[in-house]
Amino acid sequence: MSYINEFQNYLDFNSLGLILELLLVTSCISTIIFFLTKNQYVSYLSSAPILYVISLLQHFSTHLFLLVLAMSVQAIVIVAIQHQSKKKKIQKVQEKTVTN
Repeated sequence: MSYINEFQNYLDFNSLGLILELLLVTSCISTIIFFLTKNQYVSYLSSAPILYVISLLQHFSTHLFLLVLAMSVQAIVIVAIQHQSKKKKIQKVQEKTVTN
């Protein structure tokens, strides 16, 4: 129960902006890793250590919930990127069939 109470104290109004910034920076770095490695699993798994290190440097603490949240945000980013690339491939195939 103390873990939940500690987390409630961690989420005051002033730190919400910092948490959103941490998630944004983490997802950006993990997305760059995704584009460089072309491996969704490396990108997804790298989001937790990246958030952990950045959070320790700025907050001097971190939470398991924030690590899971960072991984979830990165999973959403990966799915969105893959959906867009799949959509573009389908459009290219449809254009080729129309022109032929």
